Amino acid sequence: MRFVFVDRLVSAEPRHHIETLKNVSATEDVFADHFPGYPVFPGALVVEAFAQASQLLIGMSHDFAAIGQLSRLSRVAFRRQVRPGDQLWIRCERRPGDEAWVLDASATVEGRRAATATLEYTLEPAQPGTDAARQAERLRALARELQRSTEGVV
Repeated sequence: MRFVFVDRLVSAEPRHHIETLKNVSATEDVFADHFPGYPVFPGALVVEAFAQASQLLIGMSHDFAAIGQLSRLSRVAFRRQVRPGDQLWIRCERRPGDEAWVLDASATVEGRRAATATLEYTLEPAQPGTDAARQAERLRALARELQRSTEGVV
């Protein structure tokens, strides 16, 4: 991942849900253009934060032997602008049922809902030498780093 939109792993229950945090900083490159004089974190990047949290959950649930490939994004709704200085709390929860990976995602700022979406994934085995294996290794490294950064946090 070139850009990471997960600053902290708050909690995770493999195969069920994940909660992450993104600190939205005024120094992020995106604010130079979106929008000058009135910076707003783009909705597409909120959706990317959903995707990254979801992919972490899928990877963790399969010991990074498989990754999720986004196959469908639906029911996307934006309810509140996300601005510099905000903490974007992401929760992705897998729908109960069969083996399908359908996740309901929500983002909140100060306890108020900012965005929601439904993400559907197909699983791809992380076979050695494949793009999926490289993606799985990046996700594994991110998960290790996030877990290290939360050790000792009360």
